Amino acid sequence: MRYSPEHKAKNHENILSVAARTFREHGADVSGIGTVMKKVGLTKGGFYRHFESKDDLFVEAVARVFDEMGDGMLEVAKSAPEGQGLRAIIERYLSVRHANSPGMGCVIAALGPELARKPRSVRKRIEASLDAYRERLLPFVPGQTREEKLAKSMLLFSSMAGVLTRARIISDPQTREWMLLEARKFFIKSYVEG
Repeated sequence: MRYSPEHKAKNHENILSVAARTFREHGADVSGIGTVMKKVGLTKGGFYRHFESKDDLFVEAVARVFDEMGDGMLEVAKSAPEGQGLRAIIERYLSVRHANSPGMGCVIAALGPELARKPRSVRKRIEASLDAYRERLLPFVPGQTREEKLAKSMLLFSSMAGVLTRARIISDPQTREWMLLEARKFFIKSYVEG
């Protein structure tokens, strides 16, 4: 049975959306093609009408997450009072809501070790999405030169991903909230007020 291009595009989007969430919630290595396709309501065999390999799905799903995260962070930063965009980004990123929602949050905090173990060709494609994400947020990072902004951006966002990962390990909600609060204060003092 032949499907229209619109139907195929809709299925492709559904697969990406489910994969992006499922990979972050359970890990890409655990969430196989069959798991994703079942959640979408399609057969595993239909997967190859949309993607050449699981790595292709993984790269596209990660790119989708970076796009969505960038959209959200830009919205928060642009809605903040003048000069407070980075503060708003830090507060959103290191929020309890973000920590409690790995399926909807940062792909680095959720999948960092898996990303690092992927083949070099896959990592290069993911790195391109990460670079595009960073470029979108770079105007909010302090610095006199582009190089200074890049260095601060890499350090800030990598450090926040580490804090978020660590916070997700903490089982006590009050301790988790305290850790996120202290991290927010530290990064705001270091990058916004410093």
